[in-house]
Amino acid sequence: MLYGLAPEVPNCKTGAPRDKRFGYRSLRRLLNVFPRGVKLNATTMGAFQNLFTSFSRRTAEATKKAAADIPVTTRTRIMRWCGELYRGDRPSNIVGKGDYNGDFWQEIYRRLQYRTGKVLLTPTDNGHEPREAVNYIMSCSTAEFLDFLEDIFNNEPFRHVNTGDKNIVNELNTILLQDRLPYALTHFVIEEVKIESGTVKGHTGMEVRSYPKVILKESEILQQDAIAPTLELLTQPHFRSANAEFLAAIEDYRKGDIGDCLVKCASSFESVLKVICERKKWPYKQTDTASALIRMVVTKTSLDNYFEQLLIGIATMRNRMSTAHGAGVTVKQPPPHMAQYALNMTASAIVMLAQETGV
Repeated sequence: MLYGLAPEVPNCKTGAPRDKRFGYRSLRRLLNVFPRGVKLNATTMGAFQNLFTSFSRRTAEATKKAAADIPVTTRTRIMRWCGELYRGDRPSNIVGKGDYNGDFWQEIYRRLQYRTGKVLLTPTDNGHEPREAVNYIMSCSTAEFLDFLEDIFNNEPFRHVNTGDKNIVNELNTILLQDRLPYALTHFVIEEVKIESGTVKGHTGMEVRSYPKVILKESEILQQDAIAPTLELLTQPHFRSANAEFLAAIEDYRKGDIGDCLVKCASSFESVLKVICERKKWPYKQTDTASALIRMVVTKTSLDNYFEQLLIGIATMRNRMSTAHGAGVTVKQPPPHMAQYALNMTASAIVMLAQETGV
C-alpha cells in the first residue's frame, strides 16, 4: 500500500503493483494537510529555504557524525519545555501570553512532510493531524531531532512568544547537558536596523541575522574556557562576518575538512581585527594582511610587541598547512588535532583582543 491509502493491484501490462486510487485519494490528503482556515503567511513561506538548510542537510556527513542517541528523557524534557514556551509560560523575555502551541506544531508537521517526502508521518497519521508531529519527533533519528531543535527557534509562531533572548537558548542547552549529550545550540545574532518602509519608516528595529544552530561538542572542540565564550562574544551584530566564519570553521572541523577549517579560522580572526580597527577608528585597509592588522592593534593597545609573534601564528598555520595556497606536488593533509589547536588558539585570541580593546 502507498501510505496506507488503498490496496495495491497489479499493473495489467507490467505486473508491477499499482495503487488504483492514488490519483484521487492521496492527492486529496496531500492538499488537505492544513485544516480549513489555516493559511501560510508571507513570513512562513519566506522561510521556505530554511527547510533544507537544517543540521542534517548542511553537510553530507552530518548524519554520520550525529551518532550519540537522543534518549527519551531528553526528548520528553524538550517536549515539555516547548509546550511551556509556546503557551507563553517560560519566565524569559516573553512577548505575549497567547497560546501558540498549536500553531507551532502545525508548522513542524508541515516541515516534516517536506523533509521526509511523506504524507503520513506515523502509522496513526491521517494526513492532516499536526499532533502526529509529536509522535514522530519522539522516535525519529538523532539527526532529525537535531533539525527539530533548530526549528524551535526559527519559525513564525516563535516571534509571538519570545524576542530571541539568550536565556531561552541557554535553557535548551541546559536540558541537553542533563544527559551529557555532545550537542549545543548557538545564540541568535540580532542587529539594530533602520526601518525603510511602512508606518514606522525611519524608526529603528531589531532584525535577526542568524538563528540558533546545532554544533557538535567533539572532544575539546567546545571547551568552556575558549570556544564557548567566543561563540557568545561573536553574537554581537558587529561581529556578524567573523561569527559566520568561525561557525563555518567548526563545521569544517566536524566534516574533517581540516585545511578549510584552518582557512576560516584565520578569516574569522582577520575579520575581528578589522572590526576592532573600524570601531576604534584606527587606520587600516580592507586589503591589509593579518600581519599588518595585528601590528596596528598591538601598537594601539597596552600589549607588548612580542604579542605580534604570538598572534600571527593563526595566519601562519593557514599559510603553511591549509588549502589557501597551492600545494604544488605536495598534498597538504594536516591532522585533525591541528584544527583543534587552531580553533582554540583563534578563540582565545579573539576573546583576549576584544577584552583588551573593549570592542
